[in-house]
Amino acid sequence: MKLRFMLVEDNLMFRKALRLNLEMYPDFEVVAEADTGRAALSALMTCRVDLVCIDVNLPDLNGEVLTGQILAQQPGIKIIALSAQTNFSVIEKMIHAGAQGYVDKINAGRDLYMAIETVCRDQIYLGPDVKPHDAADLIAAAMTKRRLVCAGALSD
Repeated sequence: MKLRFMLVEDNLMFRKALRLNLEMYPDFEVVAEADTGRAALSALMTCRVDLVCIDVNLPDLNGEVLTGQILAQQPGIKIIALSAQTNFSVIEKMIHAGAQGYVDKINAGRDLYMAIETVCRDQIYLGPDVKPHDAADLIAAAMTKRRLVCAGALSD
């Protein structure tokens, strides 16, 4: 069974490059693309996806807000944040919003496959450029938050 992707990226050339990169793998299928957050939310109503790659800086909704809205609609979707920004606070915000991975756009060709494999194993991918002590703190906080969310869902 193929892993179904949505790409949310406002830069057409980068989005097409991502698509070509993903479609090199026979088990991957890009089923939807969007250039804005609102277009992504609309597309999610009509197609089933397993994983969404989201640009952190979209023209209408930022990646953090979009991640929260997607997960509110479909909690099982995996999300990988994409950004040219390597500022740790950007990565931290996306992981706290519920993204399971972060890939620096400059290294997307090198790192995206590993990020996909990692998040599909229900682990968090932060890339090789994130300092180990930052990664450890962020992963611990994210896992605690996810446990609290799961415990809350079980008590409802």
